[in-house]
Amino acid sequence: MIGFKSHRLIQKKSGLIGLCLTTVVLLFISASVDGGSIVRSRHDLSALNWRGYQAETGPMQGGTFSDYRETCVYCHTPHNSSSYAPLWNRELPKEREYRMYSSPNFDSVLPKAPDGISLACLSCHDGSVAVDSILKPPRFHDISEAGVKHRMTLEGEPGSDACSKCHNRNEGAYGGLSGAHDATIRYFTKDLRDDHAFSMTFPTLDQDPQFNQPMILKTDGGRMFPNGIQTFEGDKVQCASCHDIHSPDEKNLEGRDPFLRTSNRGSALCLTCHQK
Repeated sequence: MIGFKSHRLIQKKSGLIGLCLTTVVLLFISASVDGGSIVRSRHDLSALNWRGYQAETGPMQGGTFSDYRETCVYCHTPHNSSSYAPLWNRELPKEREYRMYSSPNFDSVLPKAPDGISLACLSCHDGSVAVDSILKPPRFHDISEAGVKHRMTLEGEPGSDACSKCHNRNEGAYGGLSGAHDATIRYFTKDLRDDHAFSMTFPTLDQDPQFNQPMILKTDGGRMFPNGIQTFEGDKVQCASCHDIHSPDEKNLEGRDPFLRTSNRGSALCLTCHQK
């Protein structure tokens, strides 16, 4: 028979173990939300209204945005998907309309238009396709689908069917007084001449000896550096070469800026490829 003191000691140890397990679980959930999980990050479009509750703007009202109540469905679907990215569920922009980056000292093969996984990124970030325009919405009765799919206008001009009606600090309909965040910096438009080049083949040592060469071979034909920076099919540099859309680290808990594959402190990300 267990004595009274021994019983109390076992209760204390059990309580301590339970407290430790609870703490570990809470820390894991916290890290998942704030660190390495897409859930409730900026790429979780089902959480837009949740994020609105945390900000001065409050949640969106009325039929301005299709709330599908799922994190993944804004980009992915298990069936009848597009081939530009794994099980891609979004409408794609038109390839031929882009103006690409170029430079006199550009030593790689100049791309005529974006391709590969970068087109999937541009289906949100060039501003020509509404963020809630998907191929296959979920079949649940409680989804809230807007009658109008709002998009950011290409020239930043406010309009009735454009996000820039409010989300444009300089030209928004409310003169920047609506409290809505400025979304224009996240929309590149179709003019990519002022953005880092992508969809070009990574330069070889013969083309430019001032580039480090990734040595880890990938199954898709690309290559990878030890810190996660990589090329894709055809050894091409794409948006996802530097950005990991599923791993936000929005509060910089892992020492890197949001959605980067590695830290850029001291230009570490840039110096992964460039010898400067």
